[in-house]
Amino acid sequence: MPTEISGSTGVNKIQDNTIVNADINSSAAIAGTKLVMPTGSVLQVVHALNSSITSSTSSTYVSTGITATITPTSTSSKILVMTKITVVGTTSTDINTKLFRGSGSITTKASTKYNNQASEPSDIVNIALDSPNTTSATTYALYGQSSVNGQAITFKVGSSEGTITLMEIAG
Repeated sequence: MPTEISGSTGVNKIQDNTIVNADINSSAAIAGTKLVMPTGSVLQVVHALNSSITSSTSSTYVSTGITATITPTSTSSKILVMTKITVVGTTSTDINTKLFRGSGSITTKASTKYNNQASEPSDIVNIALDSPNTTSATTYALYGQSSVNGQAITFKVGSSEGTITLMEIAG
């Protein structure tokens, strides 16, 4: 049998350990840490654009300048990383891209685009689901390379923008 506490404060309204919306004053503040979203819910989204042009002739991975930082709310959260970049090679070469968290790659060679004409830019899309296991600010970046050392490639050709979207997914 529940214990009833009566008085002018209205605490007698809570007898079964539940609170319904009608029991909460409209000006009451509830801390976000008290709210629990189900697994798979999108908790936050970070989106960044980069319209600068980056070129490389290296066969090692170099930054494309497309980066974004997110601070996960839980160590069990997953981060869905999605990027899009426009690329072109000046000669016959494969253009490879990888996603990085900090200084470490989170994907193997994620995409390859063969391009042999500078007049035909192509889009490359990368998608990865990462488990950073942290609540610290975490930076994700897109890197790229030419498959042939010395063969020029260009990222974000002309007026196109490279994009990166990070989505924190409740774990």
